[in-house]
Amino acid sequence: MAVRRGTGMVGVVVAVGFALVGCGGEQGAAGPQPSQVSVAASPTSVDAEAKVWDPCSLSDSAVGGVGLNVGSKKKDVAGVDFSGWKVCSWNDSAKQYTFSVMSSAHTLADSRARTDFTDFSPLTVGSRNALQLRTTGSTQDSGCSIVVEVPDGSVMFRVLNRVSASAPPSPCPEVGRLADSLVQYLPPS
Repeated sequence: MAVRRGTGMVGVVVAVGFALVGCGGEQGAAGPQPSQVSVAASPTSVDAEAKVWDPCSLSDSAVGGVGLNVGSKKKDVAGVDFSGWKVCSWNDSAKQYTFSVMSSAHTLADSRARTDFTDFSPLTVGSRNALQLRTTGSTQDSGCSIVVEVPDGSVMFRVLNRVSASAPPSPCPEVGRLADSLVQYLPPS
């Protein structure tokens, strides 16, 4: 069982890492000194993050109501806080997939411009503009995301089937079901 969890966590970390790497390019290739990061990046990061909705604020009743295990809630990505992003994830009750919700100041246009995404399909979730997409690479068939526009950026809903899943759902219809059910809890337009 520990192997299954580790494999699933690796998949989540890799997938969410791919999702975050494409939009987080604030540092240059040379890499600033640690003292420069805290001085130069702090005001921008704090200001941007102050407006970003926290997906961990979803109530247990909302999360449990869509079939997710409220006890599996995890903040950030493997305990790491990515600047400019707020992340929360849960496992489904049957332990077939991980559902992640990632919020940032990035727009739908930013998501569409990323080269680590493919299969873009514009859609509407609730009354909001949205974009369904998939990550390029090895997780493409096991995961699907929907990015929904919110006033100060966007919220990404993502389903990533576990490697150990015995009967995983088709990820795009599943993430659509979850997004349709949870969109009512996003910040008002």
